[in-house]
Amino acid sequence: MQRRLDSTRQIFSRYIMNVLIESLVFISSGLLIPCVALLFILLGDSLNKTFHSFRNHNKQLLQLDQVRHWIRDSREPSTFPLTALSDEFGEYSSALLAADNQALAIHLLAEFEAISEKKLASLNRLARLGPMTGLLGTLIPMGPALDGLANGDIARLAGQMQVAFTTTVIGLVIGGIGVVLVQRQAQISKRQLAALDYLCDTTPQKHSIK
Repeated sequence: MQRRLDSTRQIFSRYIMNVLIESLVFISSGLLIPCVALLFILLGDSLNKTFHSFRNHNKQLLQLDQVRHWIRDSREPSTFPLTALSDEFGEYSSALLAADNQALAIHLLAEFEAISEKKLASLNRLARLGPMTGLLGTLIPMGPALDGLANGDIARLAGQMQVAFTTTVIGLVIGGIGVVLVQRQAQISKRQLAALDYLCDTTPQKHSIK
């Protein structure tokens, strides 16, 4: 009687384990399509950000050079090159020049710093999500590929391995693009914040909060 009970328990345990494993395999296989779709979205986003970065990079460097020359040579608010600044940097530069107290200037500087951090966070997500999604796209097809190998289905094995390697490559490309864009944006943001910090320090302090 005890042997039958133990045997029944083992059979039931195996059945439950098989059900759980099959459920995990089903869920994992169902994640492949969203994973590939996310890779396409990330690839498009990375190419779009790359286009805008290369289009605006030289313009931003020129703006920063003009501000640097102004700081070195003139320092007169009336000669500040506002006409050459057309993005958020120009907007906050204009606001800092017009600020009549230190508290407002510090607030504007903090706002611009938050905008810069948001841009960097967006690029950091791209740099991290790309390889992570590529890794998911690599591991998910491995189960069907091994199943095809066990059953002698070479065509299925080859198809699943092709998906695995392709998603790996695309994910790494997205991550590499993200890393490069983060470095470029970090350099620009650092120089912009340094220029705005100088403008903040030159703001009149007669109404500042002590």
